[in-house]
Amino acid sequence: MTRKPNRMYREIEGQIYTRTEYMGGIPHCRITQFDTGNVHQRYKFQFTIRTEEAGNVQDRALEAARVSIVRVMDKAASNNFHIKVRRYPHSILREHKMATGAGADRISDGMRGAFGKPVGHAVRAQINEPLITLSCRSENIPEAKEALRKASCKLPMPVRIEVVEHRDMVEEIRAAAVAPLVEETPKPGAAEAAAATPEGAEAAPAADAKKDGKKDLKAGGKKEEAPAGKKAEPAKAEAAGAKGAAPAAKKGK
Repeated sequence: MTRKPNRMYREIEGQIYTRTEYMGGIPHCRITQFDTGNVHQRYKFQFTIRTEEAGNVQDRALEAARVSIVRVMDKAASNNFHIKVRRYPHSILREHKMATGAGADRISDGMRGAFGKPVGHAVRAQINEPLITLSCRSENIPEAKEALRKASCKLPMPVRIEVVEHRDMVEEIRAAAVAPLVEETPKPGAAEAAAATPEGAEAAPAADAKKDGKKDLKAGGKKEEAPAGKKAEPAKAEAAGAKGAAPAAKKGK
């Protein structure tokens, strides 16, 4: 069976059926979450979608409106919003399913206005009934308006947006919005020393440091050469002693 248009169930007609324990084959509710976003945070602005006409709102329509709000707010203010579906779809919609297609008038030419079988859930909303509430921070108001505009297109009746501002509430300043400036604290006396020395005097100590470094390198080279010379002199003495010992051995023979 194809999905029927919402105008078939929009008008409130007859008795409402809510006792699901006496019914069989009821499809599950399409609303997956009734609270979406950061529930533990307080918000200064609150937007509520309210109906302007009475009628039935199917669970599919409420879920579609909720998803459209989440898609917009999740990009603009991740984890800084709260969406709440204010009404549960208690009403059970019934439909007398008849065969369709070629020759269906001869196959299912039966009752008219039958009790029907349950086909879905709906909210029987009256005038000025709250459906969905969106809470957000002050910097996300433009995105919230756009999200609610898209959500209102999913509902089967004309709606209006009610805005409530909690004036006594002060929003917490987020660390990402106001980053602390890290300034280097100068050492005591460093500023006075910098002011006392002119620009030309700063280059002189650097030149002196280079000269001292060259002197240290020369001194280090001399110190390293001296031990090498001392080691060479004993080596020469040992060689001379070995040469003198050889002729003495021949004379003995």
